[in-house]
Amino acid sequence: MDNRINIAVIVGVVFVLAFAVTLTQIENQVESQEVDYEVSEELITHWLEKYDPSEQTISVTGSATASSEPDTLIVVLGVESEAKTANESLSKNSNSLNAVISSLTSSGISEDDIQTSNFRIYPLYDSIKDSNGNYQQILIGYRVSNILSIQTEKIDSAGNIIDAAVSSGANRVDNISFQLSPEKSQKISDDLIANAITDATQKAEKALVPLKQKIVGVKSVIIHDNVMPYYDSPMRSSFDGMAMEASMKSAPIMSGDEEITTNVSVVFYISTV
Repeated sequence: MDNRINIAVIVGVVFVLAFAVTLTQIENQVESQEVDYEVSEELITHWLEKYDPSEQTISVTGSATASSEPDTLIVVLGVESEAKTANESLSKNSNSLNAVISSLTSSGISEDDIQTSNFRIYPLYDSIKDSNGNYQQILIGYRVSNILSIQTEKIDSAGNIIDAAVSSGANRVDNISFQLSPEKSQKISDDLIANAITDATQKAEKALVPLKQKIVGVKSVIIHDNVMPYYDSPMRSSFDGMAMEASMKSAPIMSGDEEITTNVSVVFYISTV
């Protein structure tokens, strides 16, 4: 009987010791986790310096504009042909277009300045009323449209290009436009950056006068790269031979100055005067 009591006491002591050890480990883990999540004063100071909610700024947009003469001429023209079969229409179109290209190169336009901008071949249908009074679609032929884009630095040659093309078989003139080349547009835009920033600075200074504030620094500058090539409104003409040639010769084709604008967004640091 005494041996049983002794054994029970020993087992109880073991359980108590095991529970105590387990509890100690849990407390140590909690303390360890609390230490891991502690934030140093140095880190807090750095964060406040970088993300100071009391930071005073003003955001302003500045712009500058300049005019320049276009340095690129673009003429879009071509040949449309119709025939009863697709092969016949395509052959007819190819012969006329080759004559147009040959005439353009003979007039001083480089082959490198000529490229195909659009090519289409599609069937033509007509509606015929049958004996029952119903309309049916009947295939009557094919149309081939081959459009060229001529891009050249010869600004004053628009009339000569159209004259040469129409005289040799072109029966479509879709567009005549004058624009600035990407290189020239970008150079002008870059030259305007300083003026745009000056404009933003002057706007900020005027806005700060009644607020009794002044500019003390610059936080950020964003240059908006919005240079876009200029295109005139599309022109579509489609005549036969002499009618088109006479029409284009009588119409003056002139270019005008184009405007390039550069925009910047500036954020200034400000302080009390």
